[in-house]
Amino acid sequence: MNTKWKAASAAAIALAAGLAWPAMAQETGASTDSAGGDIIVTARKREESIQSIPAAVAAVTQETLTRSGAQSLDDVVRLTPGVTFNSGNAGGLAAPAMRGITNITTTTFDNNVGVFLDGVYLSAKSNLDIDLFNLARVEVIKGPQSALYGNNAFAGAINYVLDRPGDSLDGRIKASVGTDDLYEVAGKISAPITDSLSVMAVGTYSHFGGTIDNVQGSNLGGWDYKFSGSGMIDFDPGSGLTANLFYYHYEDKLDGGANYMFTNDCGGTISPVILPNRGGSDRRFKCGTLEAPDAVNVDTGSFSKRKTNLGIARLGYDFGPVALRYTGSYAKYDTYALQDQHLNSYGGTLTTAQRRFTQPYVGPVREWSSELRLESYGNTVFDWALGGYYYDRKANQTVKVGYGYDQTSPSLDLMNIENTTMKSVFGLANFKITPTLSIEAQGRWTWEDKEGVYTNRLTNAVLRPEDDFSYGTYRVTGNWEWDADKILYAVVASGTKSGGFNNTAVVTEQSYGPEKNTSFEIGSKNTFLDGRVIINVAAYYIDWTDVQLSVPSAITGQVNPVTNIGSATVKGFEFSTAFKPTPEWDVSFGYNYADSTWDKGTVDYSASRICPTAAACGLTQVGTGIDVSGFMIPRISEHQVAAATTYTVPLATSDLYVHADMSFRSEQGTNAIALQKVPAQTFVNGRIGWIKDGYEIAIFAKNLFNERYVISSVNEPEFVPSTTFTTGFIGNGRVVGASVEAKF
Repeated sequence: MNTKWKAASAAAIALAAGLAWPAMAQETGASTDSAGGDIIVTARKREESIQSIPAAVAAVTQETLTRSGAQSLDDVVRLTPGVTFNSGNAGGLAAPAMRGITNITTTTFDNNVGVFLDGVYLSAKSNLDIDLFNLARVEVIKGPQSALYGNNAFAGAINYVLDRPGDSLDGRIKASVGTDDLYEVAGKISAPITDSLSVMAVGTYSHFGGTIDNVQGSNLGGWDYKFSGSGMIDFDPGSGLTANLFYYHYEDKLDGGANYMFTNDCGGTISPVILPNRGGSDRRFKCGTLEAPDAVNVDTGSFSKRKTNLGIARLGYDFGPVALRYTGSYAKYDTYALQDQHLNSYGGTLTTAQRRFTQPYVGPVREWSSELRLESYGNTVFDWALGGYYYDRKANQTVKVGYGYDQTSPSLDLMNIENTTMKSVFGLANFKITPTLSIEAQGRWTWEDKEGVYTNRLTNAVLRPEDDFSYGTYRVTGNWEWDADKILYAVVASGTKSGGFNNTAVVTEQSYGPEKNTSFEIGSKNTFLDGRVIINVAAYYIDWTDVQLSVPSAITGQVNPVTNIGSATVKGFEFSTAFKPTPEWDVSFGYNYADSTWDKGTVDYSASRICPTAAACGLTQVGTGIDVSGFMIPRISEHQVAAATTYTVPLATSDLYVHADMSFRSEQGTNAIALQKVPAQTFVNGRIGWIKDGYEIAIFAKNLFNERYVISSVNEPEFVPSTTFTTGFIGNGRVVGASVEAKF
């Protein structure tokens, strides 16, 4: 599929929406008297007002996504304190973190936060981003959701909620241009075919040149193209039967990673001393804060491509007091990349043929899922649900490291296949003790089978690990509406993240088990002044056990296998408020504090190349490892803040609005021994728009103050000499532009 065809397809949907326009535009943008408490969400798999749910739930609406300039999951979570998203290597290391819990081992297939599209699990790390134009909102549900959502909703869940076709002709078209060759076009049209059948089509296309200076050539941080197309058919004859079909296609071609290699300045001394090397010195590690450079040095042949094809089918029948729901899905993901690994090392003077490139290919990843659920809600005393779930994933991953684009003289050439089958049964019971007091219990039991085929194509060695796991998860919630629009709640819940395999010849080290946590939470949600003021608070404590950490292999020369030996404790609280000082002025603010630390006696064995002895790094030796008791968990910010304000000026026949939002996250450690940190980040976005009769013209600035920052980093081994090197992933600077949008 060529680039021109993709752009034309998106434009065609936008044009179709425009042709359906006449006499149908309506006034938009008028302020309401609510600060947001009337948002209806499906965070608990049924429709509820967000303020009535006894859980910490955030809903980022389509309007908020637009006004904040959100284009990715990273942008979304910046609007939600308590959640971060770190990515790198074309998204291959993408890992959401929530409430102090993150992936310690970033190379596993599974994450600690489940990401879902309309409740359907998305497993491929590189393909977690969904085109946001397609959505009604994004829901973020904090705390373990394994009992309700299943697949790896260990610390919480992020659910992309699709827009639905209505019973009248409506649509939306949008075009934007901006600095650094940003341009995009998007269109959506929804129409009734009959009284019971409606359809919707969505198409988007964008290009962006990136803002990050690259001494090798054009800027990085952008994409040649991003294209998405989707269609939905919705059937509701009004007899209790409902059916819905959805198909989504997405593909892109991204610039090579804007990566930078930092010079080592601490740790032990390499032996023998061989200079130059990718670490840049005779030391083994880069300590301190990783500051973003003025420019990167990345070979221009670096790039990545991603493709997603996803289908969802839903069928339901409402018998009156009881409803039967079925959801089935199929998805196929592919990600391919070629990435320069020498970057600015060796003075940045190496030719393409002298540079080592990594060539990961994740795909095809194919997954099927089916869920059948019988439910009864809206009863006076007792609500319930029960069901079964089946999930099958076949994941292929290859990685090759060699010199030049053709990968000559490869030092690594692996092909990994990992197949997962999961079956589970689940249930929910909600006892309404009084009209204002209730207790809800959720439970799930899961059987999981995994098998792998790991092939080293340099040695022709083949490993065939297999294992099975079974486990239960639960969530119990007490909820008391102590006054009108004011609730107190308490939760105890458990979470489980899947186990996996190690590519090692030591049979007893080839698999590791699931991670587990038990979470305790108390909270309060409060609405005042007829919805004009909302104040929510929550405090949580998490006991995190069987953490997946690396240990030395029993056989010298084998990779350090992952096993379940770590434990950690998270203590935190969060506060959020939304209020309307005047009918024209909306303000929101959120803060999250997370004290996430390793428990006493936790030992890290993965830092032996950094610190041949703990004393070389000023740390405490325990056996062949390093004592990390009390150290902060990596990739977690202790403090996070998000704030936003919109002021609308009513004019005679139109509205003018000014919007600004800010996000802050404090510094993050990058590995278990906490000697290296990514600095704090503060982002400000702004937008000024004029709305009349469904039309909107706006100017916007993303990263208004041109913050230079390192998104995240990875520390990798160098075998000759025996040392390490740190690669930081650099983020985009300021983008300024204008957009035109029309709704009907």
